[in-house]
Amino acid sequence: MIDSVELISYLHKHGLNLATGVPCSYFKQLLIELEKSDKINYIPATREDEAVGISCGYYLGGQNSFVLMQNSGLATIGDVLTSLAQLYQIPLLLFVSYRGLEPDATFPEHLLMGDVTEDVLNAYNVPYEILYEEGWQDTIDRALEEMNANKTVVCILVEKGVMDE
Repeated sequence: MIDSVELISYLHKHGLNLATGVPCSYFKQLLIELEKSDKINYIPATREDEAVGISCGYYLGGQNSFVLMQNSGLATIGDVLTSLAQLYQIPLLLFVSYRGLEPDATFPEHLLMGDVTEDVLNAYNVPYEILYEEGWQDTIDRALEEMNANKTVVCILVEKGVMDE
């Protein structure tokens, strides 16, 4: 599993100093560590579109940040994504929990979004990578390079169990 403290240090080293988003159990330990971090500030959001707006405002103020959300949140960010982040070419990194890949009797609503997550990202013209424990730094490096070179939104999909819990 990827250690949250190590991830925070890595992202901070690459110029990201704010995180915002909506809680997800896949990011439980990361959120706990962000709350304690002196490297990256964390602003909780009530909705995913609010988090994207916060991140865009932070960029317009001269700083870089990232957003945390569940893949179901991709359904709520369409307007702010297309009419703000993409329109004004705001580089933005999304960490999105890739829920619904495995049957889950407790949360069956995730199954549909799990089936269409990559299609939604393609429809939004958002490049994405899937994060794995092996080579996670390279994945983040590629995402940041794409994000900064093309001034675009890039998504990193995070499956269950990849992050420490």
